[in-house]
Amino acid sequence: MRLFVVLTLVAAALGGAESNAFFDGRVQLIGESRIRYEDRFSVAFGTARDYDVALLRQRLGFSYKPNADIEIRVIGQDTRAPRYGHNAPSSLRDGTDLYEAYIDLFGKRKTGFAMRAGRSTLSYGDTRFIGSPQWANLARTYDMARAQWRTSKATWEFLFVSPTFININRFNKPILREHLYGTYNTFGKWAELYVLRHEQPGTLESVITGGRLMAPLGKFKLTIEPVTERVTRGAVSTGEGALSTNLARKIGNIDVSFEYKFASSGFDQMYPAIHDKLGHEDLFAWRNLHNARAFGTWRPLKTLAVNVMYNANWLVDPRVGVFNTQNRLIARGSKHWAGQEVDSYVNWTYRKFMTLGGGVGVYANGTFFRGVTPNRSPVFYYVHHTFTM
Repeated sequence: MRLFVVLTLVAAALGGAESNAFFDGRVQLIGESRIRYEDRFSVAFGTARDYDVALLRQRLGFSYKPNADIEIRVIGQDTRAPRYGHNAPSSLRDGTDLYEAYIDLFGKRKTGFAMRAGRSTLSYGDTRFIGSPQWANLARTYDMARAQWRTSKATWEFLFVSPTFININRFNKPILREHLYGTYNTFGKWAELYVLRHEQPGTLESVITGGRLMAPLGKFKLTIEPVTERVTRGAVSTGEGALSTNLARKIGNIDVSFEYKFASSGFDQMYPAIHDKLGHEDLFAWRNLHNARAFGTWRPLKTLAVNVMYNANWLVDPRVGVFNTQNRLIARGSKHWAGQEVDSYVNWTYRKFMTLGGGVGVYANGTFFRGVTPNRSPVFYYVHHTFTM
């Protein structure tokens, strides 16, 4: 592990000053070294222990492009969570393992057939259902295959994806029995349409149909994403739904957006990149929830971003309860108002290879949590630095 970390740090440092491409550009080194120190208080509203941890993530690999139509990528990753204590969960650490290993055919062509197969990160649309959240110490990867047909106006795609399950003590082998498959189609920069089936044997099955529409609305850009879903848990099948609407615009060097989201009480969020969707602290799943969000980013310099976010949350049905980002129940109650969160964080980039930053998030509990939890309001702060190549 130590040799892997040292090689990654050296590669990332060299990547900031020198070209990381070799053999006439056909081989490119890929490296990342990231450390984030974070403190979390009143975890899960007082139902779990507080902790402070150093999240270490190192990546090292290469991309090989023998010609313009073929890319082979292999990346290893090592993740650790010192200071957490004994038995840090698999969401924080995994040791040295395979992060990505795939072949991509015709991926750079604007029209015609293209495909990818292997282990890969994925991001579709606004990553509400399929995403690889890079904020997490272990960004989700998938054992997957997809085929695309591209025209000048649309991309038609069929995909099969299975999330990589983390085995801390062994190599992460494909476990394909839990998977998602379907079609995800993109029409220029204005619309997306998808139909996806999610299967977790013995737990749930769901079929989701939805789409995104993006259009100008005065000086704003409107994005709306309605979703319908049929979910089966055990012998019970229910009709579910969700909606996301966003208004965004740029005012000078400030980007602002206003967003409303809804998800019904039995909604299956599948495999989202959930970070920042419902607050910077990542307290909730997109299920049984109404959420209103205001978000602003000020860029006094091209390399500096100052972010401020506000989120308000209330429950669709408090008897069903509120769920964490792993879709585990936190508590059930009788009140709808779940509370509000204020976050602020800063990121500064130096010469494209180094990023420094930090932030803080404070949650004010709503009436829902009184009497059903210790009712402690979560607080979170962190600093980080990242070297990339």
